[in-house]
Amino acid sequence: MFEDGGSIYMYLVYGMHWMFNIVTGRAASPEALLIRGVGDVFGPGRVTKLLQMDGSFYGEPIAASPRIRIENAPSILHYSTGPRVGIQYAGEPWVSKQWRLKVTSDE
Repeated sequence: MFEDGGSIYMYLVYGMHWMFNIVTGRAASPEALLIRGVGDVFGPGRVTKLLQMDGSFYGEPIAASPRIRIENAPSILHYSTGPRVGIQYAGEPWVSKQWRLKVTSDE
């Protein structure tokens, strides 16, 4: 996550679920976007299982990856924010931060 934006950051949770992140910040600035849903599949562990992703994707530049790509999104009709889920252990202010984004498109 400390690399330049555009690289893939993967990590394993509970020894069984790979988390797919796209680094968004500059080198040495740990910023990334966790991919939590694709199409009708929700949950970051389910996403990586659907896409057959594992730790071998770690560090791969997403723009040059022969295995995964991000396509242009359809027109966004609406987006909403909400609190993150499953982080009650973190306490405030993290539990209440509106850092979960849901996008609805016209497709």
